[in-house]
Amino acid sequence: MNITFIPLTMQQVEEIASWNYEGFVEKVIMTPYFESFNKTGQLQGPGGCDGFAAKMELQTVGLFEYTLQDSTMEIGLALKPDLIGKGLGVHYVTEGIEFGIQHYNVPITNIKLVVDSKNEAAIRVYEKAGFKRVEQKENEIEMRKALLPADES
Repeated sequence: MNITFIPLTMQQVEEIASWNYEGFVEKVIMTPYFESFNKTGQLQGPGGCDGFAAKMELQTVGLFEYTLQDSTMEIGLALKPDLIGKGLGVHYVTEGIEFGIQHYNVPITNIKLVVDSKNEAAIRVYEKAGFKRVEQKENEIEMRKALLPADES
């Protein structure tokens, strides 16, 4: 699976906003992108994060969001509903992290994410990708992955 990441366009924001997930998985929250675009003409995600569309063979297959704070990169992500459960998760997470590290080109020592505690499938994917549970608050679990310095990986 060859994935490329490109800055979100309004067309992709609208497409991702229309995705319908089965079960408890919540709809991907795209409201901040619409609001920021209406106010400033720029697309910014929740908390001012940078959003990128994940593309595979010209199709939008996911969303990856990045926020940098010191040496920690916080990520948010979504995979297109019809691709969930097909064994793509770990590769998708890994590719998104690698893209973020290369794109921002700053020293990153930790990757952080927050996941709904009921989303057991996603939690398993994150654990397989090297994330550890750090803290649980109400219905959310914070997970982190420590990165080795470039000369030790």
